[in-house]
Formats: sequence, C-alpha cells, structure tokens
Amino acid sequence: MFKKILKKFDLTHLFIVKKLVRINKKRRKKIESSNISKLLVKEYEDYYKRKPNLNNPTRFSEILLWQKLYFHKSESTIMSDKVLVKDYIKKLLGDEINFPKTYAVFDNAKQISLQNLPNKSIIKCNHNSGYIFFIHKKSNKKYEIENLKDRTHKKIRFKTMQKILNELLKINYYYQLLEWNYKEIKPRILVEEYLDTTDLRDYKFLMNYGELIVFHVNSNKAESERINFFNEKLEPLDIWEVEPPAENIPELPHNISKMIEISKKIANGFPFLRVDLYTINNNIYFGETTFFHWGGYLRFKHPKNFDELIGSKMTINLNH
Repeated sequence: MFKKILKKFDLTHLFIVKKLVRINKKRRKKIESSNISKLLVKEYEDYYKRKPNLNNPTRFSEILLWQKLYFHKSESTIMSDKVLVKDYIKKLLGDEINFPKTYAVFDNAKQISLQNLPNKSIIKCNHNSGYIFFIHKKSNKKYEIENLKDRTHKKIRFKTMQKILNELLKINYYYQLLEWNYKEIKPRILVEEYLDTTDLRDYKFLMNYGELIVFHVNSNKAESERINFFNEKLEPLDIWEVEPPAENIPELPHNISKMIEISKKIANGFPFLRVDLYTINNNIYFGETTFFHWGGYLRFKHPKNFDELIGSKMTINLNH
C-alpha cells in the first residue's frame, strides 16, 4: 500500500515538471516571435499596473527592468551557472570563502548511481531553481529523497528523481522571466555536499554597484520560513516580503561584517546583484548570485512603498 501511495506522489511530481517543460516551450515560441523590449515593458505594466520610467528609474523594480534591458555583462552568465560560478568566485576571493564540495557533474541523470553517492548529498540543476533534492542514503538499497523546496516533505523514488532532473534539463530558464543571463547556460546536473546543520540560514545581500542596500536573513526554512530584513547599520527593518518576519529577531553572526565585505567584492560593478551566503562554524560559504530579485517581479506585503523605499537607496549609471 505504501509503495502505491509513493508511486502516486511520484507521478504527481513528474506531471508537474512535464507541464513546466510544455509551458517553457510555448513561452519560447511566443518570445522568439516578439520584440523583447516591448514584451518586457508590457509584462512589467501588466504586473505592476503602471508604466516604468526607464529614462530615470527610481523604483527598485524599474532598476531591475533597466538592467534586464540594457546591462548585459558577460560574467553574468558564468555567475548564474551553479557549476561555473564556484571557480569564478574562488579566483575572485581565494580563501576568504568556502563552497559546498562538488562531488560530480552530469549531463544526464541516468549517469547518477545511488551506490556512488555519499550518505548525504544535494542534487540540483545548474540553471534553474525550485528543485533541490536531498538524498539521505542509509544503505545501497535504503534511502530517502525529498525536494527541499517542497515543504510537505514528500518522499520520492530515485528513478523518479532521475526522470524529473532530465525533464528539468529541457527547460531554458531564460524564457521564464526573460532573465537574459540564463539563456546561454548549458544545463547540467550538480551533485554536491549537504551542509549538515540545524536551521541553515540564508543571508541574502542586496547590492548596488558593490554597496549594500539591505540584507535579509531567511530562517526556519524546513518548516515555516521567516524573513527578517536589516539595514547597513545592522538594524532590523519593518519589512514583510513573501514570508513574515520572525517575532524574535534572529541574532546576527559575529562575522556578518565579513559577509558584507565579501558581498561588496562580488557585486562590484553591477547595478544590482543579490549575493547569498551561509555561515557554519565560523566559516562563510557561498550560496549563489541573483541578478533579478524575484525575477524582477517583487513580492512584498509591507510596507506598501517597498519598491520606492529600496529604489531610493540605489543609484544607476544610465550610460553604464
């Protein structure tokens, strides 16, 4: 009976991903026959119910749209590739930062062997988001797999995970929200170290030409995620974006200033870049870099002027 239920859940997961692939193909056809600039502006207007000011962008969302349209730096593609970015950041920072170990990189999920995996590992694609598989191998035949992005913690089978990953490889993430930096990434599968710690917190630094705008701490991700914002003075801010802030303001780690320093180095020269870091046992780990916060379509609940508030802290070089 349990196996039947598990198989049913497996089929649901696979159905969802196959649907994403179909949507991506349909979206690609639409985009390839469209004027990209006009389409981006129209989609902005549809989402925000207003026209963007691209001649003098002052809102956060306008600056993100401007960057999509006009700021195309070749390094952005490397920095968006979860495989290639590690070497890029390593050359930039040397021993200042750590990375989850890379165990293997595959072009096809069928190449993954359960027998060759460590007891705990993370498997994900290098070119998208939404699927991060945690594999806890208890023996060669006994294991548990779940998508860490799925808060229901439903378990899936190894073969189903392989099928899901191969479907995800068919998606060109660029066609989702026209984040141009994803367009030329070669889709691959990354097997890396599982950072085994209780309540792994994300520290996400929103940067403007290498200067800190604000940062937020994502905590309790496995159960009921909470997001707390702070300013450059390390003071908590009254901001509710996607998830509510924790009632008890999270204590910042002693090396938070070093994390900000690292973020400044990584983000230098970019109108906007979000740098995601972790800190474990006093060691700072690199997570990822994001050029378009929420793909440019902000999701905030409080304050209502969040877009203007963040934008007022930013500058933009229109001549780049």
